[in-house]
Amino acid sequence: MRNSGDVANSPGVTLIGPAGTLTLEEGLICARRHIHMTPADAAKFGVEDRAVVEVTVNSEGRDLIFGDVLIRVKSSYALEMHIDTDEANAAEVVRGQTGTLSATDATAQLRSRRR
Repeated sequence: MRNSGDVANSPGVTLIGPAGTLTLEEGLICARRHIHMTPADAAKFGVEDRAVVEVTVNSEGRDLIFGDVLIRVKSSYALEMHIDTDEANAAEVVRGQTGTLSATDATAQLRSRRR
């Protein structure tokens, strides 16, 4: 689990498909859930790059609060939240769905967990 964009010293991968093959020397990560936004979006929502928020999603009987959501701010970004497929399925999130941001006292620091 890594912050979005933190690919240094990560494993590589080769993808093979009908259009050909693509090999990356590094870059294979499981990205922490995050929201891309422009500086204007960040100002509108009162957050800054690397802030951590919660996002509440209301759905048909599967409401969920996503915690530890990292904010990524850059002028080339478009406003969009990135979560993995399992997380989206758990809350029955569909493309284009909206959520509500809530500020937290958390920081954007990853913890290593041993099983």
